[in-house]
Amino acid sequence: MSKPSVWMRWCAPVVLGLGLLAMGCGAEPEPGTAPPEQGSVEQGVSTCAGPTGAVCRFVTPTEVGTPGSGDYLDPHVVIRPQVPTKAELVIFLPGTGGRPQNNLSGNYADADHSLYASASSKGYRVIGLTYQNSPSLNSLCGNDDACYLATRRTLITGDVQPGSAVTTMDKGDAIIPRLVRLLVYLRDTGDPSGGWGSFLMNPSCTVLCRLNPAKLIVSGHSQGGGHAGVIGKDYSVRRVVMLASPCDAVSVLGPVASWSLPPFTTAPGADTYRGLVARGQTASGYVTDICDSEAVKYWASDRMNAQWSRITSSTGLCPTDPHACVVRDAQFFTQWQALWP
Repeated sequence: MSKPSVWMRWCAPVVLGLGLLAMGCGAEPEPGTAPPEQGSVEQGVSTCAGPTGAVCRFVTPTEVGTPGSGDYLDPHVVIRPQVPTKAELVIFLPGTGGRPQNNLSGNYADADHSLYASASSKGYRVIGLTYQNSPSLNSLCGNDDACYLATRRTLITGDVQPGSAVTTMDKGDAIIPRLVRLLVYLRDTGDPSGGWGSFLMNPSCTVLCRLNPAKLIVSGHSQGGGHAGVIGKDYSVRRVVMLASPCDAVSVLGPVASWSLPPFTTAPGADTYRGLVARGQTASGYVTDICDSEAVKYWASDRMNAQWSRITSSTGLCPTDPHACVVRDAQFFTQWQALWP
């Protein structure tokens, strides 16, 4: 299957059918665009409790102009250091059913020691992106090997691919349309002084906007990490970071999905692919991440050739939930920082 050719193109008015053609890609949606279900998400742009020395905002898909089907309306998390020092943008894709705001802070990490803070503290702008992330890929594809790549490409681009388990797709729910439209919105309205246009091929584009993949660090957890891996397979990004992922097991005891075999547009290697998985330790033994055995196969030298590590911990969230602790427990802050170039 050839890779989709539209990944870097964004023509928001026509492609998403939001009634924006006469208004340009940087414009607000015209009256009549369906609003989200009342009370389902926080409306509009608002501040959030982010890392010290950084601007943190919640920006809803509706505010940006990509409400899509109306089923994925949790706000994106947007974090910008007061003085960014890195030229690249870190994108984080949550796992199945995950919400970007869940990684800001919680019982096991504060705002200055979150996964997002590990990147912003090194000078990166960070976006936690809401997208169509349910149901799980394993529940959709099962033992159908080809289904995994086709379905991931569908969810990434919004264009339904032959063999995809997702057979109808609103482009306003897909990863790339949401990301590009968010960057245009931040550039023009949400944070004009933030330099967000620098992540587009033409920073001042008005009608046709394309991502600049060389300036993207694409990361994700679980399902989101698998999407990051496929983006790295198809397009030349700065780095792919996979946390407790990928997890596309063709069967319980069978091989991992063949999409993780070469060729890769982002060349395999320690500088371009990173992986992190956790396991808990208790008095009775180890609690292993549900994706542990699959993830390390994807990172192998004959596949992504990633630099990866498995961390064993008897504290915090890991003994009860190693799958979540790898992105939510501040004991990994130093390891998270090492993921970013």
